Amino acid sequence: MSNTAEELRRAIENLIDAKLHDALYRPGGLDRLRAHRVSGVASPDIRNAERKLDDVLEAMVSPPQSNYRRRPRKVVDELEYVSTD
Repeated sequence: MSNTAEELRRAIENLIDAKLHDALYRPGGLDRLRAHRVSGVASPDIRNAERKLDDVLEAMVSPPQSNYRRRPRKVVDELEYVSTD
């Protein structure tokens, strides 16, 4: 769980950093951020940071993938034996 929380924190920080960098260091940054809020158009850096955050959130809510493989069932004389281990 802490690994997932760390990934989420990094993704959020990356998005904040991308927006701050766009707003403070590029000409017309505040106008671009305002336009992004209204129309959804953003710089590639912000879009990539949003995509990464979406990926992390999707990974958090999806069920965990199991590496467990079931053994095939053994059928002998119409009785089915299933391993319990």
